[in-house]
Amino acid sequence: MQKIMISPVHIWSFCLLIIVFAIDSNAQLSDDIVFYPTELDVLVNFDGTNRRNSNDSRETEWEAGLRIGQAGYVLDPKIAWFLIDVEPVYTWSEFDSDQLNQENDGELLNYLFQTNLLRGTPGPFGFDLTSQRTSNLNTGSLGSRFDTVVETNSASINWKNNAFPTSLKYEERTFDEEFRSSLNSAITERDEFLKSWILKGRSSKLNVHFQHDTLDDRIVTRDQDYELDKGLISHSLKWGRNSQLFSLVDYNDRTGFNANERLTIKETARIQHLDNIYSRTSYHYQNVTTAIESEEHGGSFELNHRLHRNLDTTVFVNSSSLESDNADEDKWRAGLKTQYHKNNLFGANIWAGIGASYRETDRDSKLGLVDIIDESHVVSLSGIVTLNQRFIVTSTIIVTDSTGTIVYDEGVDYIVVSAAGDRTQLNIIPGGRIDTGDTILVSYSAEQLPTQEFSTTHTHYNLTIDYNWFRLTHTDSKSDDKLISGASESFLQDTRNTHSDIEFKSKLGRIDALFGAERRFTLYGGFESTVYTLRQNFSWKSSGNGGSRNGILWNLSATQSTTEQETQDTDLYRIDLSANWKPGPNLTIRPILSAWKRTDEGVNVTGGRRDDEFFTVGLWARWRYRQVDLDLNYHHDERTVERPITNGTTETIDDRLMFTLRRRIM
Repeated sequence: MQKIMISPVHIWSFCLLIIVFAIDSNAQLSDDIVFYPTELDVLVNFDGTNRRNSNDSRETEWEAGLRIGQAGYVLDPKIAWFLIDVEPVYTWSEFDSDQLNQENDGELLNYLFQTNLLRGTPGPFGFDLTSQRTSNLNTGSLGSRFDTVVETNSASINWKNNAFPTSLKYEERTFDEEFRSSLNSAITERDEFLKSWILKGRSSKLNVHFQHDTLDDRIVTRDQDYELDKGLISHSLKWGRNSQLFSLVDYNDRTGFNANERLTIKETARIQHLDNIYSRTSYHYQNVTTAIESEEHGGSFELNHRLHRNLDTTVFVNSSSLESDNADEDKWRAGLKTQYHKNNLFGANIWAGIGASYRETDRDSKLGLVDIIDESHVVSLSGIVTLNQRFIVTSTIIVTDSTGTIVYDEGVDYIVVSAAGDRTQLNIIPGGRIDTGDTILVSYSAEQLPTQEFSTTHTHYNLTIDYNWFRLTHTDSKSDDKLISGASESFLQDTRNTHSDIEFKSKLGRIDALFGAERRFTLYGGFESTVYTLRQNFSWKSSGNGGSRNGILWNLSATQSTTEQETQDTDLYRIDLSANWKPGPNLTIRPILSAWKRTDEGVNVTGGRRDDEFFTVGLWARWRYRQVDLDLNYHHDERTVERPITNGTTETIDDRLMFTLRRRIM
């Protein structure tokens, strides 16, 4: 494994750091070099967890380190400004359980050198230099080793042109990693060297970005070398009243590992015809070459009319044409949508909208059929076998026993049924030659992508009424696919999403209360899901001895939801209690108490039923005093999962304590 040598820049950075701490950093060394006050922080982290279940364990981790930061300038900050930042950290961790005991030691060293030259001077150019290195070495008592070094060096020249400021940057990044899980395990290495040239420029109308990357994968047994060229040019031209023309060209070309090429062109024009009428016209072209090649052309037009700032109406039409190695596809769509908003209508705010569109899709597939031979299935108690592939040509299905010698008959031993999601099922006929628990082999042909022409009708509407203590929201979106021509209605997916929500709010003194009910319905293909939710929330601010500032803000929320699906139902009950207390300007305390219970029941649940309970109590606190920052977080969690028929009851109890102490010395 090749190791990374420390560059002269890094050596100079450390030498300068030693000089800084050898003198009074608040003083001026000479008339030329000035140091700002040194920043010195001490950091201590602790994270410990005790877990009690079938395999009790204890895990602790300590982290201690320093951060030293020194900034300054030569002659003047506008001429030469610099920053040196060093962060050495030591970590120690231990994992102890009934089966394993392991200790790990780690050393981290991060440092950064950054300087800006001539940035603030009247001259035409400025320069930026950056050198950064991060190293992490972690070794374990059982022979594990994790060694990572990331080094980045960059230099850029900036042209300080007011009309078109431009920068040219060169960057080198080295990533060196070695991983071994134990003494007897194989060593995994990663050694990469990335070089980049980046040219950027921007004006009020034009933006350019060109980049060339070269990756050298220096592991002999793995070749992931590549070269990547990127180019982006965008232009925005404004004229008249709120009219604009936007153009974009985006090109990517990657050769070598994971080769691909992409070209994207976009043109968009927004024209303000009258005060209340504008149009938007766009065209896009995209060509993508990976393992396959695809080319797409598309365009759209929309006309928007606004009436009295309350009613927006938009008519739109768009189309696209896609040619690829997999399929040729043509689409067109037309629609109308409108949105109404009124403030203070008899004291209420109203939002309402409605829209509809019609689309036709003509797809000519080039993928053909795939043949599946002897797909193995075990017949379940329900007698239903779902085949693995989609878009199956049902006339090609052949079912045999596990040896392939007995061929079963459709209509006598099984029947073929179309299922949701373009699936196909075999329903075993009682009394036939196939019994529960038998292994059967199924062979068939399936379309990889069907050739079809179909239409899609989409409708939606929404309504919201917000009146002080009352809020009502209802939205509905529906999409229907209809086959025009093609082999079958496979691949067509009807969808629907409906959401209804009602809330009641009240305020009694210092108590804020909210009661709400919600229903969500989702349909995708043959899959349906309905969720009913009831929620209550109470907030109360108590007065403290020092006035309202020191009072405690209490929050109590309770939620009950029921999810109904075809093969599984879920009931969920949840309650949360929290408080936010600031006894002083530098101290914040937040205790929490939370519990929930979930019950799953259905044919998809092992054993037919599963109960899951969770309870947690915790405390979070933050203290800020002069140069000391302290964060404390403690949680006690209990989780119980019960499967009455199969696995019985499992219980897990976790106690976790975390704290962070940061002391700013200078």
